[in-house]
Amino acid sequence: MDFICKKDDLEEGVQAVERIVSTRSTLPIIGNILFEAKKAGIKISANNLEMGIEILISAKVLKEGSVLIPAKTLGGVVSKLPDGDISFKLKDKGLINISYKKSIFNIHSLPPDEFPQLPKVKETKAFEVEAETLLGMIEQTIFATSSSEDKYVLNGILMEIGKAANERSNFRLVATDGYRLAKSGEKIDGVEGLIKIIVPAKTMGEVAKVLGNKGAVKITLSNDQVAFKYENIYLVSRLIQGQFPDYKQVLPKGGGLKVLVETEALLKASERAAVIASQSANIVKTEVRGDQLHIMAQAPDVGSVDEVLEVEVKGKGKTSIAFNVRLLTDALKVIDDPKVFLELGEALSPGLIRPQGEEDFVYIVMPIRTQEVVA
Repeated sequence: MDFICKKDDLEEGVQAVERIVSTRSTLPIIGNILFEAKKAGIKISANNLEMGIEILISAKVLKEGSVLIPAKTLGGVVSKLPDGDISFKLKDKGLINISYKKSIFNIHSLPPDEFPQLPKVKETKAFEVEAETLLGMIEQTIFATSSSEDKYVLNGILMEIGKAANERSNFRLVATDGYRLAKSGEKIDGVEGLIKIIVPAKTMGEVAKVLGNKGAVKITLSNDQVAFKYENIYLVSRLIQGQFPDYKQVLPKGGGLKVLVETEALLKASERAAVIASQSANIVKTEVRGDQLHIMAQAPDVGSVDEVLEVEVKGKGKTSIAFNVRLLTDALKVIDDPKVFLELGEALSPGLIRPQGEEDFVYIVMPIRTQEVVA
């Protein structure tokens, strides 16, 4: 194997695959990165047995071949290389010669024979979505997934493709950790029937990292795998098997107060209230009084806060609900619309946040049962 490539292309490829390399596996070989030099360029791959990724970079290939290089060592070397042409050459006894200008690195490699190949998902069920659209939907939902190993089904994002009752969109992502739920939807072409799969949050996080703002992503599905093809990148992942909760059961039926408030103002007020709330289980109380929304928190021996926002209120009555302030700010940070509707029901009813100009994104946060948190 012998090739020459640009440092920037090499670094982009290595960084993209290095993130998924497993360092804790009982199978040491998957701690390596696979290089395959072919006429079309250099294919760089990694596979942790749950998820695999390959990226094709441009190169002048002088001799075809393939080799495994330890990911940790390679990543450390590549990140420090100077700009310009980088030469890779496989020497005797599996030694990789990495040279640039007048300098040389020599790294021990392994033969690629036992490295697990990335599976290719059959294109029986496939569709395309704009990269910018998918990226936005992932950002609006991934933060609401669970990290608890006891709730493995909630460690993923539900992907629904197809029409469903009371839904304007035909492509939806839903995430929940049991305390809050985020749902984002869009209309796309080329979708038939109704398909539901659960994609690991780690996979969706990696997809988000490689997406740009242009072009389309091809998503291919099977019973136990999903593949994402975007430009020169191919990523494949196992699916989470199990029953995702029926999110429609927790959607509020309406009837409460609907408060229209500036997104940035609500976020900043919540973040200020969080300074006090962080000393008292992150609890804040939201209360509507006339045309004002109060965000309040109190902590013994620390102090209290009462943030007051001028809002537009639809509906009559008075409501007071306690929430975990972190769950409120997480959602507000991913909303681009300048104003949001905050829908509040009775004291133990879920709260709902929806951007004013976006019908297909909804965020639900469960209330906290508490005594009078704020006097």
